[in-house]
Amino acid sequence: MKKIIVSLCLCLLFSLNAYADKSNDYIIFVHHDANETDHYSTVGVEIIHRNYNTHLGFAVNSAIGYARVNDTYNYEHGFITWEAGVKIGYFADFSLYAEFGIDLVELAFNDRSDDDYQHHNNGYNTDFENDNFDHRDSQNDIDGYIGIGSSLMIEQIKITGFIRFREISGHNWQAENNTFSGIELALVF
Repeated sequence: MKKIIVSLCLCLLFSLNAYADKSNDYIIFVHHDANETDHYSTVGVEIIHRNYNTHLGFAVNSAIGYARVNDTYNYEHGFITWEAGVKIGYFADFSLYAEFGIDLVELAFNDRSDDDYQHHNNGYNTDFENDNFDHRDSQNDIDGYIGIGSSLMIEQIKITGFIRFREISGHNWQAENNTFSGIELALVF
């Protein structure tokens, strides 16, 4: 099931819109979102599908990056992310949108909903982890986000500001802060 979902996300991301009354923008972006203690930095691609006349549409994107997040014990975790997302809104020189997305790495490799999954790691890397983390199988939801944003496009450069609420967890830990704000710089083709 995981492979099917990942395949569908990739097909949607790289699909091309061939209708004459539609407009597509192809975007390469660098984005950074942070809060007091945590940050996500990614590089990615996006395709915007919209009507010429209304500028209403949707965008699909995928980004690879690195994150550093503090948990509720103030222990910092670093990990690689591969996110896929969808934006729905008004896309023109000035854009407004709502968005949601998931971490494809966790979807593909860390799905803990399998009935036969057992956490076999009886030891952690540090004494702090051994003393403070629950060694039993615990909740590890697939990371994801929802958010809102707006952008301004000048020629082929697009600058976006956004706010996201992220679900971030790992084996036996939860993120302390879930609200992020950020900026994105993009080149539009």
